[in-house]
Amino acid sequence: MKIAFNTANLVARVTGYRYLGTEWGAQHDKTAAAMNEREWTAICREIAGAGYKAVEVWVAHCDPRFTDEKRARRWREILDDSGLAPIGLAGALTGDSARICRWMGIPAANGGFWGTSLAEVLRIVAATGLQCNFENHPEKSAEEIRGRIEGGSPGVGLCIDTGWLGTNGVDAPAAIRALGPLVRHVHVKDVRSAGAHETVPLGTGCVGIAAVLGALKEIGYQGWYSWEDEPEDRNPMEIASAMREWLLAQG
Repeated sequence: MKIAFNTANLVARVTGYRYLGTEWGAQHDKTAAAMNEREWTAICREIAGAGYKAVEVWVAHCDPRFTDEKRARRWREILDDSGLAPIGLAGALTGDSARICRWMGIPAANGGFWGTSLAEVLRIVAATGLQCNFENHPEKSAEEIRGRIEGGSPGVGLCIDTGWLGTNGVDAPAAIRALGPLVRHVHVKDVRSAGAHETVPLGTGCVGIAAVLGALKEIGYQGWYSWEDEPEDRNPMEIASAMREWLLAQG
């Protein structure tokens, strides 16, 4: 099982692990503005200290407004020094984020079509060779998710966010089976109950993560399991090691 730490988990770090989920955009901006070499080094060391060998880099940690080629390549050096491989960008694939990916050696962008479109994504994929995996958020069925990528293509697949399936009351294992080989990346996340997006430790919420992992095995999934937990009132690093071990035990 290939397990990565999604640095979007640290959305609340800049405000002392206190924020409102409805203020994600503001947290992004605060994080992006506060990023510097010392902070990125500290983040990478903490993740490595929790036993992870791979990360999915949240776009706020390499925001194109503040990240030129020199900074991007330095960020990659810090990852290498920490023993962390950047396996994805947690964000939309745009012209700007594609440059970040190429500078940092990130092979795929995993996010919605925020500020872009399927047509533009297909153009970027063809021009760069990057992979784009569309991440479900408000979609309420496998059919609706599939429709967002018009059935998919070699360079465009799906990043299934299990937490958002739970929030929307979707049977996550059934959706995964229905989507089959279109599932090329997974944000493995649990939420307390349908109708809200309060993240909780894996296996303690409404998603049925153990059954989700079983469904992924059934469809022959061999991609990354990017652990996501973006709590509003606690530090997810306190359970990061335990969540990695929990996933390995399920595998």
